[in-house]
Amino acid sequence: MIKFKYFFGSDSRSLPFLSTLHDEISNLKVITLPPKNKGRGRKSTSNPVETFCIENNIDCDYFDDSKNYHDMEYGIVASFSKIFPNYFLENNSQLFNIHLSLLPKYRGPTPVETAILNKEIEGGYTVFKIDENIDTGKIIFQNSLNIKNKYASDIYSDIYKLFKSDFSSIDFHTTGLDQHGNTSSTVKFFKNDFNISDSSINEAKNKIKAFDILGPAFIVFNNKILKVHSYSDIENKSRIELSDGYLYPVNVTPEGKRKMSFDDYLRGLK
Repeated sequence: MIKFKYFFGSDSRSLPFLSTLHDEISNLKVITLPPKNKGRGRKSTSNPVETFCIENNIDCDYFDDSKNYHDMEYGIVASFSKIFPNYFLENNSQLFNIHLSLLPKYRGPTPVETAILNKEIEGGYTVFKIDENIDTGKIIFQNSLNIKNKYASDIYSDIYKLFKSDFSSIDFHTTGLDQHGNTSSTVKFFKNDFNISDSSINEAKNKIKAFDILGPAFIVFNNKILKVHSYSDIENKSRIELSDGYLYPVNVTPEGKRKMSFDDYLRGLK
């Protein structure tokens, strides 16, 4: 039987890893999740992973946790919004997860965002063997990078590039090492977490950087929601007053409108 490397992913953050594997592996199969009904018309929409596979003629199937993938040599998982049940792990070949922190630090769903909120200087990613618990398996590879004062989108991009350059040196057949060191966990964020209306300047800046993908951060300005995508540290007249000083937004999305510069938004208010 011909053995295949499998990739499990289901959203846009999976794509750069899938793209690398597509370039590096000839016998690749992809497992993703079925389309969801979205929008007012409740139309069925394929996720970005399925779309990528269709466009690049990659063998793709929907996840079935009752299935035994007999032809799987091993599986690589990145941003896959399903928890693998124990019986699936017991009946299939080893799965490896790509986690965007230096485990055991920042286990859970939002490692990059939490690291930014905590003003971390160093970040990175970990490839580990998936076991029955969340982000606790044996580590087969880690690499670090500087994340000081960076936006989440830039950190994601840096990690994608790092993984691409590292891939050929990752040994997916090694035993791996137990996780050691101080452990910490992250939580899922919700819309109210993106609100900077009552934040200090430093808190607001950290939220803007942390949530530029998940959010973005927003503020109630002129009694309407104003999404803030980026800010400047240079003082100028285009500013918003917070509890302890001024925030200088650069790019914003006003409620019900397109993304624009904050200067253009202010001109439209006159």
